[in-house]
Amino acid sequence: MRDFRISEAKEDFRKAIRIAPRSGIAGMSYYRLGEIEDRFENRPDRAGENYIRALENLSDVEIRQKTSFYLARDLVRQGRFENALSVLKKLDESSPGRSLLLRSDTLSARILEREEHYRQALDRYRTVWKRAGQDPIGMHAWLKVGLLEGNLGDLAGATRDLKDFLRAYPHGPSAAVAEFNLARALTAQGHHRQALALLADVMGRYPNPDEVNAQIVEVRKKMKEAESRRDNATTPPPAAPKHR
Repeated sequence: MRDFRISEAKEDFRKAIRIAPRSGIAGMSYYRLGEIEDRFENRPDRAGENYIRALENLSDVEIRQKTSFYLARDLVRQGRFENALSVLKKLDESSPGRSLLLRSDTLSARILEREEHYRQALDRYRTVWKRAGQDPIGMHAWLKVGLLEGNLGDLAGATRDLKDFLRAYPHGPSAAVAEFNLARALTAQGHHRQALALLADVMGRYPNPDEVNAQIVEVRKKMKEAESRRDNATTPPPAAPKHR
């Protein structure tokens, strides 16, 4: 029954397009066809084509902005990342509302991160974090800021932001990820006992326990190396032989 209603709706939209192919009605019809192909048919290629045609005919600013975002999302699903970023840039320049702007900036950050443009992704996530505040999308961006800082070698920044994140959301769904990555940052700075305590706490909650175990092994190895260096530094050199 649902498939029949969807087919019927698609035919109605196509009829409207045939009647007035260069009108606002056609633009809305293309937009609705794109929505159907996105939500019910999992066809980002066809949906994207319909969103492009919708943008050629739509005049309503808010609908155009939503269409642009959906188009960018479908381009990402097709692996067309540069095209998606171009669409999102134009969307940002059109001054969308707060909710859509946050979604647009988050999608841009995800693309930049996926394409390994980590510093640009970090800047974009920081922007989302500042704009979103305590919203869930802001919480996600805050975590991403801490993770990317660690990946980029800003260990002090990662430690600061991940600690602050955990103070704000100690039992949140991303707490285990934050704790694990905080432990890695602490390890890299030589704070081995703090790192071990965090890893012991996160054991059983982190999605990949093998990574936790491997990190514990790494921390213990570094602790032994540090102890060995200290022992060598405190051991006096052998006395020089006396010459007769």
